[in-house]
Amino acid sequence: MKNKKTLLVITLVAGLLISFLTFMNELSLSSDADADGIVDSQDNCPDISNPAQEDFDSDQLGNQCDQDDDNDGIVDPVDVFDENPIEWADFDFDGVGSVEDTDDDNDGILDSEDQNPILATEQLAQKHLDEIQTCSLAETGTLRLLCYSKLFGKIVEQKEKNLDALQLVLALTKLDSLDDCHFVSHEIGHAAFRENPDVYQNMIGVDGKICRGGFYHGIMAAYFHNLKENNKDLVSYKTVCNDLIGTPDYTNCVHGLGHGLRHYYPDNLNASITACDQMSFYQGSVCIGGLLMQYTDEKLTQSKSLQNDIPNICSRLELRDFDYQQCSDSLGLSLAFHTNHNYDDASKYCELISDEVGKESCFKGLEREIKDAKLYKEYDPTKGVRELFQPMWIKKDSNEWIVDFRSPAIISNFNYDENTKTLSFSFDKPYYIIIYISSDLLPKNPTITVNGKIQNEFELKHGLLFNHSMIRIEPTESGIVVIKNSN
Repeated sequence: MKNKKTLLVITLVAGLLISFLTFMNELSLSSDADADGIVDSQDNCPDISNPAQEDFDSDQLGNQCDQDDDNDGIVDPVDVFDENPIEWADFDFDGVGSVEDTDDDNDGILDSEDQNPILATEQLAQKHLDEIQTCSLAETGTLRLLCYSKLFGKIVEQKEKNLDALQLVLALTKLDSLDDCHFVSHEIGHAAFRENPDVYQNMIGVDGKICRGGFYHGIMAAYFHNLKENNKDLVSYKTVCNDLIGTPDYTNCVHGLGHGLRHYYPDNLNASITACDQMSFYQGSVCIGGLLMQYTDEKLTQSKSLQNDIPNICSRLELRDFDYQQCSDSLGLSLAFHTNHNYDDASKYCELISDEVGKESCFKGLEREIKDAKLYKEYDPTKGVRELFQPMWIKKDSNEWIVDFRSPAIISNFNYDENTKTLSFSFDKPYYIIIYISSDLLPKNPTITVNGKIQNEFELKHGLLFNHSMIRIEPTESGIVVIKNSN
């Protein structure tokens, strides 16, 4: 009797097991994990949607999950022509691959007659192709950035030209094999300064707009790190960028000061802010922008729980209103980098900020960075108008006696009369002119003239940080501006 019961139980269990296995088999045959309308058993790319079942190289692996669609040995993130097995490179971005292109560098000279027919970026890419491909396939955006940063640091150490390295980073960004060149260009700046610890010599000849100034920021960070390592005082930091005054790259250099000051005072945010405050109004605001960009990026990198940490990174209780808004803005910018410029992912973190001013600033920084990143892929340094930042000293002994100018026009013949509070200067082209000046240096009722003609259309804003005012004018002809008391 006992044996019959045991046999019955075994039979029932076996029956249930067979039914379960049959059910699971039928489920697997009919399941569609990527919801592309193709069941997994027949899907050449079961985990990634590929409804057309495209498989260019017929290797039974769909294009969407095949790292090398044309089987030419170059992975798709680096291959400009991933369905053409004889082409992969197009470093002049003219739509013609290097094999078929008769003028690889687009200089108007045919390769057959050109002594240097191939762009330096392509030569550098060929030299480090295996490492570039490895980095392009890293699992996450953060790992890709770290991989590329290490690679390009090594490239600089091998005495390759800094400009060539930066141009290659920019090219890889345009190919979408690198998420954003700004972060990696920081490391190129670090490495360049280690090889040659001279700020100006490293910066001269390199367009500071490449990768949105990351190279400059990296140099300045390394400069301050060097001061700290060698126990040197902060004596010359306010003038280290002065050789670039009157060039489009001066602002990037000053912004880089902020990044560097964070390295000098890694545990004291207020000390870094105070150091920026020792400069003129606009210099200081640019410096603080770099400082808080570095600060928020570090906090996000070090965080083990963004959900818990983000609401506390920028403290309204510990920062001035101006700095708090700048910090929250920089947080949004840094979140863009840490989420591979995915607006939906980053915006969820901005929403964690309970203070409405902070939240709004976070979204502004995020939206601006994502917009700038898209525009930058098409950046051409030879086109467009570049703004110049040109500080003018009335007296050398106080920041209150520095007048800051922002304009594509070159400012000259600057004069200031203390008794009448009259300010005058010349400008060479009819572009907008923005002036930041201590409110105490302005007459109470200013009149603005251009070539003796009264300007009725101008913007005047008081109440900026440290009792400063902003004036914006948009003259229609070049000449002389005079700002004086209307009485």
